[in-house]
Amino acid sequence: MGNVWDNSRLAFEMSDLKGIFVADSDEHPDNRHRFVELVHKDTGIRVSPEGGMMKRAGSFTVFRSYARNSWLTEYRAIKPEVTRNENGALLVWNPTVTNQVKVSAIFAVREPNIIDLDLSIEGYAFYPDYELLFSNYVAESLNGGLFVRKNDLAEDGEYERIDVTDNPAFHGMYPFFPRDEHAAHIMTDGRGQRGRWYWRAACGRRYAFPVGIASDKRVDVILMGRPEDVSSVGVTYSADGDNYDGVAKHHALYLSLFGRDLHPGDGWRTQVRLVVQTHDDQAGGPLSTFEQFMTVHSGLNRTFQVEPQ
Repeated sequence: MGNVWDNSRLAFEMSDLKGIFVADSDEHPDNRHRFVELVHKDTGIRVSPEGGMMKRAGSFTVFRSYARNSWLTEYRAIKPEVTRNENGALLVWNPTVTNQVKVSAIFAVREPNIIDLDLSIEGYAFYPDYELLFSNYVAESLNGGLFVRKNDLAEDGEYERIDVTDNPAFHGMYPFFPRDEHAAHIMTDGRGQRGRWYWRAACGRRYAFPVGIASDKRVDVILMGRPEDVSSVGVTYSADGDNYDGVAKHHALYLSLFGRDLHPGDGWRTQVRLVVQTHDDQAGGPLSTFEQFMTVHSGLNRTFQVEPQ
């Protein structure tokens, strides 16, 4: 077991998970950074996209950014500045005239089955309802679900785990599950119809925990963020036959990060984690993993001062 860099590719092997982190790639300029060939060692199951529509996209990527009724940029298509280290790399995207935000992303692999992201952004212009969309595509054998509030009107913390399956009411749309009413409003303000890759979001129930799960009942892929920083959790629906359309073929989990006004001089920091583990029929498995994530990152400053440049 160990980690070995070859140019911009880090081959890693941990106790339970192995794969390759592509820090930057000229081979696929639309998907410059991503994780590929992710394999859960106990089961031998490859959990990153194996083929089909999303193979080139890979797993665990900073996707794109939005503001109110606006598309700003698509980070997975832009060349970052890369600083390698033993268990990952720092990727930096500097501000541009059309996107006046600096994004710094520290990717790290950790024992036994963890991929972490420590994300910082610095604002140099005013962007209302600023959103950074994070994506994680998985193998076609895995279907998505999440935890939602059992009663949307109740504040008693009751929740249930649901699978997201195709329905005529939102077929062809991307289901997102907001944290609150503000998060629900911004997902349909027109931002999805800007830039390239137009999409339309379907607003679901409020999420109970900022956690998305993709599973085949043998292995669970768990994507999680911090409640104060995850505006919505996105899960593409599973479908069969003629209903297996372009949305279903994504096999995607998304975290919509921030969803609040970014002012010049604002510095924000948050964390995202991916865990690949043996399937647990009980909610306690993924939620226990989420609680560990929250414990590790408790007490960290969520804001910082932007240094003069």
